[in-house]
Amino acid sequence: MGERKKLIYDLMNGSLDFKDNPPEECKYVEDEFSEGKVCEQAYTEIMDAYQRLCQRLGGHGEEDEDIEIIINSYELITEYLCMKMFDYGVLCAKGLVE
Repeated sequence: MGERKKLIYDLMNGSLDFKDNPPEECKYVEDEFSEGKVCEQAYTEIMDAYQRLCQRLGGHGEEDEDIEIIINSYELITEYLCMKMFDYGVLCAKGLVE
């Protein structure tokens, strides 16, 4: 189950690209970061703000370590919550949680 939910998560965030022999899940799972989707628009805003912050902090095009920590930590939190939500969805589908 763990591999499948990770596959679904990776498909949703567009980190996997299957050209040949895509898994069955590709028929049902959308890339939520594809052009025009909510996640793509939000990510664009994040990266624009990131660039402005780095410039204000005097990075001159360099990445700011603290901003990187913030972004990476939020990505970790998001993935963790998504994995838990999947598990709860399975419990609900089995009728174990109402």
